[in-house]
Amino acid sequence: MRVEEMSLVLKTETDIEDFVTGCTFFGTGGGGSKQSGIERLMPHVRAGKKIELPKVDAVRPDDWIACAYYSGTIAPPTEEIERLRKRFSRDFFGEELVEGLKILEDHMGVKFSFVAAFELGGGNTPAPIDAAMKYGIACVDGDYAGRAVPEISQNTVCVRDLPMAPLALVDWYGNKTLVHHIINYEMGERISKALSEVAWGRVGNVAFPLRGEDFKNAIIPDTLTRAYEVGKTIRECRESGDDPAERIVERHGGWVLFKGEVIEKRWENREGYMWGETVIKGSGIKPGEKLRIWFKNENHMTWLDDEPWVMSPDIIEVIDQKTGEPITNTDIGEGDVVSVIGMRTAHDMFREPRGLEVLGPQHFGFEIEYTPI
Repeated sequence: MRVEEMSLVLKTETDIEDFVTGCTFFGTGGGGSKQSGIERLMPHVRAGKKIELPKVDAVRPDDWIACAYYSGTIAPPTEEIERLRKRFSRDFFGEELVEGLKILEDHMGVKFSFVAAFELGGGNTPAPIDAAMKYGIACVDGDYAGRAVPEISQNTVCVRDLPMAPLALVDWYGNKTLVHHIINYEMGERISKALSEVAWGRVGNVAFPLRGEDFKNAIIPDTLTRAYEVGKTIRECRESGDDPAERIVERHGGWVLFKGEVIEKRWENREGYMWGETVIKGSGIKPGEKLRIWFKNENHMTWLDDEPWVMSPDIIEVIDQKTGEPITNTDIGEGDVVSVIGMRTAHDMFREPRGLEVLGPQHFGFEIEYTPI
C-alpha cells in the first residue's frame, strides 16, 4: 500500500478549510486563530503541493521526532503592545519553528524524521505542519493532548515523564535561545512564557525530542484525522441547513450540553494567559437557565445554574448555533447565540491520577472532584 493511502492527505482549499475548522473546534476556546492556521497551510495547496500527515505506524523505533509549537497569551493585544511590537523588524515571523528545528538538530547531532503537534487548535496545529513542510519532513497524524491546553505540562509526554529538554526557542525578531536542561516542566513553561513576553507576543518552541519507541508511548494517534472529519461535518451542515451541534455529536460522539445567548464575558491577561469567564443564558431548548464557563486560554470548568458540571480534562467547546463555527475565547462576545458541546477526553491517560494532577479541576485551583462527562 502506498504511503499516501495510509495517510491523511490535504489536497484542496476545501480540505484546508475543513481541517483547520476541526482543529479550531478541538481548541476548546484556545489553540490559536483559525485564520492564522489557514494562512499557514493554504499556500502549500495553492502551490500544487499535497500535505501528507502519515499515521503513527510510519514512525520507526530509531526515528527522532520533535514537537514544534508556539507559546504566549491568546488575549488580544492592547494598543501599547501593538506599538511595542513595531519597535523591531519581525524578520522571523512564521519561520520560528523551522529555525528551531535547525538549532535543535545541530545541537543534538541528529536528523528529525518527523514533527509532532503539541496539541489541537486552529493556529497551533497548522503551525507545526507548515514547519514540517518547509523543512522537508512530515507531521504525524496525532498530537500529545487531543485538544488545546494552556500549560506545557498538560500533555501525554509529561504524563509519561519523558524529557522536554533540550529545547530551542525562537521569537519573531530572530532572538534564539537554546536550553540544555530544565529542572522540571514548570520551569520549562516559565522560561518559554517569559521569552514570549519579552517579544511582546509569542515564541516558537521546538522541544520534547523523542525516539520512536517513546514517541509511540505518548502520542494520541489519528487526532488530526478526527479534526478533519469534524470540520467536514460542520461544512456539510452549513450546506444542508442541519443543526451542526446535533450532527457533530451524532457522528463523532459527545453531548450537546447547552444552547443560548452569551450575556457576559469577563477576562484579563495575566502571566502570559487569558483568564476569564463566559456566561450563557439558556434558550429553553436544553435544561438549565444559565451556564458559566471558566477559561484559562481554553475552557476548563462549567457550572449549570451554579452547580459544577462538565470539566477538564473533558472537552468543552462553544460553536455558533447556526453555522457551527467554533468560537475562540478571544472572539466570543455578548450577543453570540451558541451551542455548547461536551466530549470525553481524547485519552483515558488524563483520567488517571497523574493526568488529573495536571489537567483536572484541582490543578486549576478548584476544590472540586473530577466528575467524568
